[in-house]
Parts: sequence; C-alpha cells; structure tokens
Amino acid sequence: MLRKDYLQRQFEEFGKALSLILSLKNKKDWENFEREIQEATQKFTSLEVDEVENMTDETFEKEILNNTNLTRDQRKILGNLLFEKLNFYLAMDEQEKYSELKDKCLVLYTQMKENFTQNEYDLDVHYKLDFLRDIR
Repeated sequence: MLRKDYLQRQFEEFGKALSLILSLKNKKDWENFEREIQEATQKFTSLEVDEVENMTDETFEKEILNNTNLTRDQRKILGNLLFEKLNFYLAMDEQEKYSELKDKCLVLYTQMKENFTQNEYDLDVHYKLDFLRDIR
C-alpha cells in the first residue's frame, strides 16, 4: 500500500512538472524550459539529461535500457522528458542534436513497447513510436 501511494504521488508530481514544461514550451521560454527539463530528469530519475543525451549507443544501452536500478516508471518518465527535449531541438532547428536524441528516444520507446505484458497497452508509447518512426 505504501509503495502504491508513493508511486501515485510521484506520478502526480511528475504530471505537475510536465505541465510546467509544456507551458514553457508553448510560451517559447526556452531557457526556463531547459532548466525545468534538467531539474525534472534529476528529480525523477537521478540522471542528468545532458549526460543521457551525450551517451554513446553502447553506454545508453547499458546505463538506461539495461540498468536494473532504473525502474520501468523512471524509464517512461525519462522517455517523456527526452521526447519534449526532442521537440525543443526541432523547434530550434538543431538537426544534429535532434537526430541523435531521436535515435535514443526510438530505442527507449521500442524497448518499453516490447516489454509490455500481454494485458498492457500504452497509447502514449504507441503514439510516440509512430511519431518517431514517421519523422525525419
């Protein structure tokens, strides 16, 4: 019961953080947008977003995809934050950073989808995978 309450509280807090991030994105307040992405990544995953972005494919696989200390929920939160950062790079026309982060997002969301049990389906993961596959 305590674990369920803790997780529910974490998702509520993340929802508030994501709402603020999306609000800043809509206002095109990029400085605060980046700061909030960094803070949320640190708070909810104990990772640094810049370090995650700069990981090689091998390091990303080891430290993110196969890291047993990173929970499924933390991977989903990280995926959401990286996806928003991806949209930032798209808006700023930073093609190289965009392309590198898109590849990481695609791998992360693919792993999430492949690890669903038979009774699970996540529309958000499905939508983001379609988006990532369809864009250049």
